[in-house]
Order: sequence, then structure tokens, then C-alpha cells
Amino acid sequence: MTSQLRVDKIVPVDGVPTSGGGGIVQCVSTTKTDTFTTASTSFVDVTGLSATITPKFSTSKIFVIVTTCGNTNGSKGYGRLMRGSTAIAVGDADGSKGRVTAAAIFQSNSRFCSTLPIIFMDSPGDTNAHTYGLRLRHTSVSTQTLILNQSDDTTNNSTNSSMISSVTAMEVSA
Repeated sequence: MTSQLRVDKIVPVDGVPTSGGGGIVQCVSTTKTDTFTTASTSFVDVTGLSATITPKFSTSKIFVIVTTCGNTNGSKGYGRLMRGSTAIAVGDADGSKGRVTAAAIFQSNSRFCSTLPIIFMDSPGDTNAHTYGLRLRHTSVSTQTLILNQSDDTTNNSTNSSMISSVTAMEVSA
């Protein structure tokens, strides 16, 4: 027979720190290994790259980490961290500038790729299920394409690469 210890919260002997708890309650993660491409200059969901977490406590925060590796055949890519259909952690409105979470100058005509890391602490304030994901857009108005998880050079040889992207969501107790 296997023993099990189940608890909702562990509090240190000296009590919870003044600024809150900070213990990891649960963790979910999704890894995308296939290629995603878009030539859109409007934000589009990256299919297969999202993680859903249901906080156990309404006071918890959700620590989100998104890692991607991408390339273009020229130009830049912008990313938005999403909670459901809502963009979170985006820059302030400033004229006609785009409101994004992160931007990358992806390599052009290269066997390598650039990363677009996003790390954010969200406070949903409830115990509903929340899906965290990524939307991307290309900056060029031409026919250039943003490629996720693959280098721009798609020739099948040992000098080119296939990569992964992931999204991880951790509930952090308050």
C-alpha cells in the first residue's frame, strides 16, 4: 500500500511571510513541437500552444512562462500573452503604436532562430479555469512569413533545426 499526503496549503513554522505565501500550489504545461506559420499583420492564436489552469484559491497568482523560438524571412514578430481572449501584460496605449507583450527581431535567411520569452505574474482573482496562450503577428505588409519552431531554411540537412515552444502556468499561493 502506498501512502499519500494531501494538503491544500503548507505554512512555514515561522508563519507566512509578510508579503504573502509564495508556495507553488499546482503547475500545468504544454509543449508545441510542430511548426506554426503566419503572414498575418493582425494577431493570430498560436494553435496548440496554451495551458489551462483552475486556481484553487481566489487569492492566488498565476505565474506564466512562455518560451518560443522563431524565424522570419525578414522583419520582426510581435507577441501578446493571452488569458482567454484578453491580452494581458501589454504596453500602454501610445498613439498608433502596437500594444504587445514582447517583440523579437527574428533572424532572416538563417539556420538559427530568435527567442520570444515572456514571464508574467497574473492575478485573475477567482477560481475559474483560465487558459493562457500566445498570439503572434508579423510586422511586414509584404508576403513575408513568421515561422515558429523552425529555422527559415527548411532544407532537410543536419545544419538546420527544429525547435520547441512551451507555455507553463503555476498557481502561486498568496
